[in-house]
Amino acid sequence: MAVPPIAAWAPREIVTAEKLNTQMREPLRYLSDMPRLSCRGAAPGQTVLPGSSTYIRWAIAETKTFVADGERRWFTVPDSGVYVLSGSVSVKSGPAQPYGDGVIIYVYRRTTAGAVSVATVREIVQQSNDIQIISAVTIAHLTAGDSIGVAVYLEAGSPSSSYTVQAGEWETVFGAWMAAPSASFSAPPSAYVSAGDWRDGERVTPALMRARLSDPLTSLYNPSRFSLRSTLPYSAPSNQTARVGWSNAGFEESGGWVLSRDGATLTAPATGVYLVALSVATQRDGPEGAFGSYQVHLLRNGNLISLRQRQNTRSTYPTAISGTEPVFLTKGDQLSAAFLGTGTGLAWQAFGSDIRDERWNGFSAVMLAPAATGMKG
Repeated sequence: MAVPPIAAWAPREIVTAEKLNTQMREPLRYLSDMPRLSCRGAAPGQTVLPGSSTYIRWAIAETKTFVADGERRWFTVPDSGVYVLSGSVSVKSGPAQPYGDGVIIYVYRRTTAGAVSVATVREIVQQSNDIQIISAVTIAHLTAGDSIGVAVYLEAGSPSSSYTVQAGEWETVFGAWMAAPSASFSAPPSAYVSAGDWRDGERVTPALMRARLSDPLTSLYNPSRFSLRSTLPYSAPSNQTARVGWSNAGFEESGGWVLSRDGATLTAPATGVYLVALSVATQRDGPEGAFGSYQVHLLRNGNLISLRQRQNTRSTYPTAISGTEPVFLTKGDQLSAAFLGTGTGLAWQAFGSDIRDERWNGFSAVMLAPAATGMKG
């Protein structure tokens, strides 16, 4: 069903059951059962040839108002809003080249103008005839009528042959769920309003109906959120942490997030539990070989709250890390990201985008629990 509107209450109007159903019951039903998608297991017989993309066909697709195409490759978005998107593809390699083949996963958004990636991750597959899972996750605004899908791409030199997409139900997965039914990522904010108490004997006015019912629902339609799309240039030798800065050009927010002048920190405008998504791509410079790993750190007020680590064995070759983390933030807290590379004689630098429109980097968050006072209940 479409996102139910929340209309105003007029002076002297008669509060009818029909209006209560359409203006109160339906939004509550929508918020408690929003659109979502769960795909599990690639359809059997799919391979990835060097230098080409394979759009994954899914064996199992369970949807709440998403509509699948005939091959279960693309899924039409039912309602506009902020969505959490995640994809993982498990592949079995052929004979890997000396310093590893590159496998890319794309989470695609397709519109009438064509398909662009909203999350791109490349990892190194080092071992021959081995299984590796490549994952990407992001928070993005989708428009009703868009389609979403997942593709995997192989960059392999001789003697590598095609890779086989693994068909196990939990080896290759794709999911999407709406976090907020908003018109856009930067739609006008609605400050959180707590539902007040009703008291016997009080006069029920339009203002009271708005304060106790409409405003709390409206605030849940537009939770605090932000999105950043690309990093500023950074570089660091091995074993030296570098703060990751973000370009203001791709900054979207609702609720009053503030990006610092150097692009390194974001200040939270409201207290609550947030889901934070972070993707960072890096290029390794220096001699090739089976050494050199890198970490991406998520920081709150300069303190580490989570990290992820990957390996890159190839010179002048970008790879990426992607992940999410639920985080409690107090108004005024600062979120930031840092990068740390390791390995002897290596250097690491930012990587922006490829020749196609590919989202290699991203930093985003959406509030999940605006009434929370901590991670504990």
